[in-house]
Amino acid sequence: MNAIDKYPFERFSDDAKQALVAAQKEAEISQRGYIGTEHLLVGLLRIGSGSAYRALLKLAIDAETVRTMVEKALRGAERSGLPQPIPTTRVKRVVEIAFEESRRMGWQTVESGHILMGLAIEGEGIAALVLKDLGATKSRVIWEVERELKTPATGRAETQRRPPEVAVRQAEPPEPAHITALREKLASVRFVMQHAVDARDTQHALRLGSEETRLEKELARARKAWLDSLP
Repeated sequence: MNAIDKYPFERFSDDAKQALVAAQKEAEISQRGYIGTEHLLVGLLRIGSGSAYRALLKLAIDAETVRTMVEKALRGAERSGLPQPIPTTRVKRVVEIAFEESRRMGWQTVESGHILMGLAIEGEGIAALVLKDLGATKSRVIWEVERELKTPATGRAETQRRPPEVAVRQAEPPEPAHITALREKLASVRFVMQHAVDARDTQHALRLGSEETRLEKELARARKAWLDSLP
């Protein structure tokens, strides 16, 4: 992550440093020539410790699920021969937000949880889409990170109470396999659609938009049928 020279590496906590190194390794394995927000998210999970890891565990998000969703989304994407992957503009923005959140919360170091907050607050990268599709909205991520960092609720999570959606999801049993499969398929379509938009491939993006709408309706019907069947 040496390309982010604006931010002193020594300001990162040990677990944040480990996550950044893990993200670079993930990017090197993917061979696409860049370090994206998706690599940061997997990096935060791969290290197996730190505030971000603990928050993600409480949100029921694991490295293999994230990696599988990303690989499905980017299947067929062009690989790069660049020897050193370069952080994307979104990653640089996420790091900038992490520093801002660290200052706002009164920390001397940038923790892995601040990086996770940056991913959620930035809101448009692949990592943010993965988090949303796995039920981790911005407010939920901020809430869990603030709890892990023992920081009083600030209002950034949009409420000082546990968000109602969290209570609802905790009360539900695990979703059946066919609903999980629909979520993953929807996530994949959204990832590819985002790349089509970025590439200004309007025709492809429109086709994917129609598929996204169809899958959203199918997922909503499947969830309703499942919830109605619960005792």
